[in-house]
Amino acid sequence: MAILPKEINNPETPLFPIGVVAELLQVTDQTLRVYEKSGIIKPSRRNKERYYSANDIVWLKCIRRFLKQDGLNLKGIEKLMRFVPCYEISPCEDCANCTAHFKRCIPQTQHPSQTRSYGDKSKP
Repeated sequence: MAILPKEINNPETPLFPIGVVAELLQVTDQTLRVYEKSGIIKPSRRNKERYYSANDIVWLKCIRRFLKQDGLNLKGIEKLMRFVPCYEISPCEDCANCTAHFKRCIPQTQHPSQTRSYGDKSKP
């Protein structure tokens, strides 16, 4: 991950509005909204505005790499992230120092198939 200015001591702090992030990544605001709707990114909200952290931007760069270089689609990325972290799919040059994947790769909740108790025949 790129070195942050000393004023930004937490890479999870949501500081960047959607327009700035879109410009940094050379995508449209609508593209970022599509990523959010698909569930691969969850920007913070202040009032109705979306704000992204430095780690969100790194994660979005990974998503763009998966889409453009690795040929994955959004549904494929979403499914893969349930099982393996991003650095096992397609390592980036800063993987050793990256913290963006911590809350983004593998969901914090259990997979639906793991929540049923033994003998429970009801559908999840």
